[in-house]
Amino acid sequence: MVTSMKYFLKKKLKKIFKWGLDMNKKDVYIYYSAATDITGKKLQAALGIQGGNKKPEGKKLVIGWGAKTKDVTKFPKSVKVINHPNAIMTNRDKFEAMGVMATALNVEGSTHIPKYVTTDKVKQEIFDGNISLPLIGRKKFHQGGKGFWSCPTMAQLEDAITAGAHHFIHMLPIKEEYRLHVFDGVVIHAVKKVKRSDKEFEKAFIDDELARQKILVEKNNDQFDEATAMLMLNRQAKNATEGGANMLLRSNRLGWKFAIVKKYPKGLADVAIKAVKALGLDFGAVDCCLDNINVPYIFEVNSGPGLEATSFDKYVEAFKLAIDNKKTSTTVTASFSEKNTMKKQLAELQEMVDKSEDSDELAKVREIGAKLIFGGQ
Repeated sequence: MVTSMKYFLKKKLKKIFKWGLDMNKKDVYIYYSAATDITGKKLQAALGIQGGNKKPEGKKLVIGWGAKTKDVTKFPKSVKVINHPNAIMTNRDKFEAMGVMATALNVEGSTHIPKYVTTDKVKQEIFDGNISLPLIGRKKFHQGGKGFWSCPTMAQLEDAITAGAHHFIHMLPIKEEYRLHVFDGVVIHAVKKVKRSDKEFEKAFIDDELARQKILVEKNNDQFDEATAMLMLNRQAKNATEGGANMLLRSNRLGWKFAIVKKYPKGLADVAIKAVKALGLDFGAVDCCLDNINVPYIFEVNSGPGLEATSFDKYVEAFKLAIDNKKTSTTVTASFSEKNTMKKQLAELQEMVDKSEDSDELAKVREIGAKLIFGGQ
């Protein structure tokens, strides 16, 4: 009798623990877009939470992962939001985001943002000597390394204007370039741009082009001969990568890669953290650099970056901590410290079940358990 009652109580306690965990998962939602859903879905699975590209309802914590919205998004006051969609919407407009960051980062006349000018004024600004070639043309909204034009001469600048560039940015003399992943005011992961070897460059070009072709074929519902495509791409890669990495545009496609680093310039990290905060974001991958005289500059902040291996694990760890601390309103559920107290009490209750020697003791434990779970201490 005692053994069967012990078994029953222990099973009940396990159910209580599992119920609490399931409730936590159901309360949390990761809100991504079609452009950020690959990593968004992976994070959703790793965290064991719900997610999608539509605004969630009835959640206690919402994580914005590059969510794409056209209008202002509102949530009830009881809902905690990490990277609010409204902040992401501001950041998606790269021109507006530069203005926000330039204002917030202005220290003694240095904004830590490269000089920039809109397309309608660029020629006059060059003529007046306020900005100079080379420039980079950019669209107002862009992602995934698209919407860039390298403009070392006026002829290329004219082509970029015709192609739809919204604004132009002064091309800095870069000494070192980084991507710093900032979460809640702390750099949780850092990578530095380094040149690829010739073989790495060719492979990166082929992999990128092959992926593009597969997406195009799938969209058009066409047939795809990968073997033939590889023959063509191997030839193209030799020509495209000749001369080594592009020194003007340091992208994955143009001969560069990210390498994990443990050390990075503190001054650059400080500016990156301020940039994320200025945009109203809780986290972001900050593309930044030191120029040839070690002045920190911010290029942009990514609110839904692609993640691999170590960087992915770092975000999973950070989100788990954030979920424990920020998941719900204190008016609805227990605080983090209260949760720990209850977990400890339940563990002690299970120990009491194990040590009970007769029916009377088990009945007493059941009474204590009922008060703990359903009210009272």
